[in-house]
Amino acid sequence: MITAALDENLLQRLRGIVGDDGVISHPHELLVYECDAYTIEKNLPNAVVLPRTTEETVKVVKLCAKHGLPIIPRGAGTSLSGAVLAVEGGVMITMSRMNRVLKIDARNRRALVEAGCVNAWVTKAAQPHGLLYAPDPSSQSACTIGGNVA
Repeated sequence: MITAALDENLLQRLRGIVGDDGVISHPHELLVYECDAYTIEKNLPNAVVLPRTTEETVKVVKLCAKHGLPIIPRGAGTSLSGAVLAVEGGVMITMSRMNRVLKIDARNRRALVEAGCVNAWVTKAAQPHGLLYAPDPSSQSACTIGGNVA
């Protein structure tokens, strides 16, 4: 079930933060985000926002909070729990564009990655340093670090 559409002014403000290609609000395009890998339950968000930076994410969260809009964070949507579903509309913030391995610190055995970075990419980046990112879910080639943490 979807709540009333977001005000066009608010959608424009979101686009002003993340760019025109960073906001999805057409009902047909939102269908991709109605569920995760647990496809029994389905709910649409009012909009999906795809930030590229932490700064954009912060601005989107602040704008949504100011307007009392529910925020739904989403990684790759590979979970089987329905945890990334919009319960009553709201704005889904997907991390898919924040997907880089920023740094591998072999000496301290740490990696700095963005929330939308795919597990397999972290594993591949760590290997030349003699390191292993141990979590190996069956969805490793698609699931993201942000989802692992959540």
